[in-house]
Amino acid sequence: MKKMYFSLFLIAWLSAMVLGGDYIVVANSDCPVSEVSKSDLKRVYKGQVKDIAGTNVTIANLALDNATTESFLSEIAGMNSGDYKSFWLAQQIRGGSTAPLVKKTVDAMIGFVKENPNNLGYVPAGTAVEGVKVVTVK
Repeated sequence: MKKMYFSLFLIAWLSAMVLGGDYIVVANSDCPVSEVSKSDLKRVYKGQVKDIAGTNVTIANLALDNATTESFLSEIAGMNSGDYKSFWLAQQIRGGSTAPLVKKTVDAMIGFVKENPNNLGYVPAGTAVEGVKVVTVK
């Protein structure tokens, strides 16, 4: 029985590693960005750069208390949502970059991404993403 549970855990863990977490990155269907490295995505989400492969992007997060946000921030930014919020508060106090927009729901995120050709965000894996494109994270 323990072997079976261990095997199921191992399969789930390997699937998460291969699929890149519990989220998918989405962009406006007219956005020229179709793939992005994790390091470039990290730099954008930490306000270090505003473009991906020469395309100026506007990004958004899902609400910070969302499980998908926790997964995304952990894998991409290397922080939990509390640390990420503290990071942006410190940036604003020092007069640095402005924190990314926050969308409270998945539908709001999809709507945001559809609004402008350079908008980019993330949603839970398995979300129907009609009208936007999935960006490959490598």
